[in-house]
Amino acid sequence: MAKIKDEQTDKQIHHGRREKLRASFVKYGLETFNQTQVIEFALGIAIPRIDTNPTAHRLINRFGSLDGVIEAHPDKLQEVPGVGTQAAYFLSFLRQFVTYATKVKQKATHLRNHDEVINYLAPVMQTYSTEEFTLLCLDKNGKILLQEQIRGNMNRVDINLRDLIDMILRVKASGIIIAHNHIDGGTNPSKCDIAFTRTIVNILAPLEISVIDHLIFGKGSLDKVFSFATTLLPLFKKEQKSYSHSRDWEDM
Repeated sequence: MAKIKDEQTDKQIHHGRREKLRASFVKYGLETFNQTQVIEFALGIAIPRIDTNPTAHRLINRFGSLDGVIEAHPDKLQEVPGVGTQAAYFLSFLRQFVTYATKVKQKATHLRNHDEVINYLAPVMQTYSTEEFTLLCLDKNGKILLQEQIRGNMNRVDINLRDLIDMILRVKASGIIIAHNHIDGGTNPSKCDIAFTRTIVNILAPLEISVIDHLIFGKGSLDKVFSFATTLLPLFKKEQKSYSHSRDWEDM
């Protein structure tokens, strides 16, 4: 645990620190900052003319990491001495700002082939410590219209199928890519993975929305990726097409 010094000692040691951090930020960005310094610098923007180093240490001690701090609810942040309402909401705003900016950037991204999809998703999907589900909605040119993340627990992600379909229809997607990760490192699809993929195909095909791929990521290299597009997906689409042209379908 980082030691919190008394107020008078803080004033002596950290005199001019705000200016030094600002100068370092202008010259190098955040590359030379540790997590506590990043929080300290952010607090310095929200709380002018006050040494924010002790408060930054308290926040790290309380929430464990930079990620833990900016994910914390503003009410919880304000329980830490030195964090007022303005600073709490500013720290909470930072994560949502980054998420929003990332989505704006993502919407300008085009995914045109299998390799581009893998390279786009892998850096994030292979780092999760819990199971995560990602939905990518694309237009006919491969431009990302929506990227939605659903967080699960250590073993599974619970998907609300109705909500998923609503999101796809809301952005008028021409195609979708779905992906999730297996935290045990394996990529073989489970019976639930297979059933879910077949269900999505059967629901979206009559709406003329293509399921482009369902990817399962393991830990490690890009070789540890299972692709339904190159295995089971063509079979599911063939099954659906055959069913849609059958007498049973016509008589419904």
